[in-house]
Amino acid sequence: MKESLPPHRYGFPDDWFYKVESDENTSYSGIRCFPPPDPSKLPSAHLRDHALFQRLLLSLRDFAHANSAITFIREDIDFTQTYGLAELRKFQCYETTLVVSYCRPFSESVGSFPRLSYRALGIKLSPFVEALHRGLMDKRDKLFAHSDVGSVEYALPFVAHDKDTTGKPFSTMFPPRFKEGLLLDEAEFEQVSILVKCVNKAVMHMLQAMHVHFADRYPATDFNTSPR
Repeated sequence: MKESLPPHRYGFPDDWFYKVESDENTSYSGIRCFPPPDPSKLPSAHLRDHALFQRLLLSLRDFAHANSAITFIREDIDFTQTYGLAELRKFQCYETTLVVSYCRPFSESVGSFPRLSYRALGIKLSPFVEALHRGLMDKRDKLFAHSDVGSVEYALPFVAHDKDTTGKPFSTMFPPRFKEGLLLDEAEFEQVSILVKCVNKAVMHMLQAMHVHFADRYPATDFNTSPR
């Protein structure tokens, strides 16, 4: 009977690990949830879509904010420790920025720019990565950008009944206690960090392929690299 291999740390799927042979003597390896897109496989009209190009430019800001939130979480949080309420709320601010910033390019916005999609990047997500992406979008829609009454976890408020010094009855309502702190566990957080890194790299890859069609619309500088 074939012995089963232990799961990868943080639950990374097998296909996230890659190795590239540079030549017969050297190679490099890493972790990614999908390879960079291949613009040569996309229609020419797609690469000439200036509205998509502008969406990709704006998404660099969103993914930079998501990456900064990842850095703050990694620097400040030990997933094995217990924290007080103030710190838990601070951590949830980081997570809110992470989720909302990642999801912003994929969400409807005012203006003529299209929503970003992995299809527009020429990327077909594996079922695992699709579920990871969809989970972030659901959290954004139900918890972070909006408060869905069926999704926010909290203990119900309760009412205390008492009497004042004259014997007159009165009641006081104590507000609900909400779940504070990160919603992502450590494995999910590490998976998301790889996803953000990969999508940011894919956007830069597409921008480099598309910019030649719009070079005359943006400031330019000539670098004289020829030898003197």
